[in-house]
Amino acid sequence: MTASLSFGFVDLRDNFSRVRSIKLRNHGSSAATFDVSQTNASGSPHSVSFGSSQVTVPAGGAVELAVTLNVPVATIGNADAFREVAGLVKLTPVGGSNNGVTLRVPYYLVPRADSNIDAKLASKSVPAGSPSTTARVMNPGGAIAGTGDFYAWGLSDPSDTNASNDVRAIGAQTFPDPSASDPNRRDIVFAINGYNRWSNAATNEFDIYVDVNNDGVDDYVVVGVDFGAVTAGSFNGQVGAFVFSTHSAGASIVFLGFAPTDGTTEELPIRTSQLCRTGEPCLSKTSNPRFTYHAFGFDLFSNSVDVVDGSAKFNPWTPAISQGDFLSVAPGATATTPVTINPAEWALTPALGTMVVSTDNKSGKDEAQLLGLSLG
Repeated sequence: MTASLSFGFVDLRDNFSRVRSIKLRNHGSSAATFDVSQTNASGSPHSVSFGSSQVTVPAGGAVELAVTLNVPVATIGNADAFREVAGLVKLTPVGGSNNGVTLRVPYYLVPRADSNIDAKLASKSVPAGSPSTTARVMNPGGAIAGTGDFYAWGLSDPSDTNASNDVRAIGAQTFPDPSASDPNRRDIVFAINGYNRWSNAATNEFDIYVDVNNDGVDDYVVVGVDFGAVTAGSFNGQVGAFVFSTHSAGASIVFLGFAPTDGTTEELPIRTSQLCRTGEPCLSKTSNPRFTYHAFGFDLFSNSVDVVDGSAKFNPWTPAISQGDFLSVAPGATATTPVTINPAEWALTPALGTMVVSTDNKSGKDEAQLLGLSLG
C-alpha cells in the first residue's frame, strides 16, 4: 500500500484541487474489501473526495484509489504563519477482510495563498528642482490582500548559488524609536530578498557588514541567523537579528527577524544604539549619521556562500529617498504614495531606487519589486 500522499508545496492564487492515488496490493489468498473515509483533518479548512466509497482488492492483485484534495484559497491565510493541510485516509475492513485490520494513509500539503502586488513608478528619473514621483501599487488577481513595504534599495546581486542563501537585493528603512536617554534613537530595518525559496530561513545566515564612520573598516555585523543556535547552541527555527562588533566580543539583540516560512525575504530590525558601543566607532546623528554596508549570504547546511556585489550607503536620520510607507492593497485594488528624493543627501548616500517588499507574493523575485530611480 502507498505509505503516504504528499501534495507538496504550492503557491496559490486560486482554489487548489489535485488528485493523487493510493495503490493497495493484496498478498493474501482472498479478496479484501474496505470502506473509504477521511479522518483527523487538521490545518487549513479543506475537503477530500474519493474515486469510490468502497474498494475491493482481489487476492494476489492490486487496485488504485483516486484521492482528490480540495482547498479553498480563501481559507489558507497569509504568510505570517506556517500553513498546512493534513489528515488521514481511513480504510476500514468490511466483513472480516484483512483480518479486521484498519489501514490509514496520511496526506499532507503545504499551501501558500499569494497576493499579486505589482508596483510601478510614474517616472524613472526626477529633476532636482522637483524631486518627487508617484508609486502605484496594485494587486490584480491576488488571492488575498497584499502589502507594499517601501525600502531604500541599496544592493543588487545576480543569481549565482542556486540555493536559498542566494541574495537578489537588499534595502533599508528607518523609523523613530526615541528613549529618555537617547532621544535621537531610531530603528533600522534591512530587507534581504533572495532568488530561491527556503523552507525555514533559519537554515541560512545573512551578514550585513556596517562601517559607521566610513573609514573603510567594518565596525559591526548585523546577522540574521537562528536565535537558538546563537543563544543556546541548539537550533529552534526562529531568526534573530543580532549585532556583533568587529572590535570586541559579544552580541546584542533587541528584535527577532521576520522571515516567513516557504518564502524568500527576511527583514532584520535593529536599533541605531546597537551600532554604538562605548569606546568604539559610533553611529550618531550628530557626528556619524551615515554608514556604508555590504553583505554575504550563507547556507548553513550546504556551506554555500554568496558574496553580494558592491556596497551601499544609508542615513537613518535623513534618508536620501523616502521609505517606510506601508500600503495594504486588497485583491483588485490600487493604492498610491509619493516617492521623494532629498537631493543634498542623495549626493552623499544615493540609492538604486525603491524596493517594495511584499512577503505575501509568490516566493522569489515577486516578493520584492525593484524600481530604479535617478535624480536628473
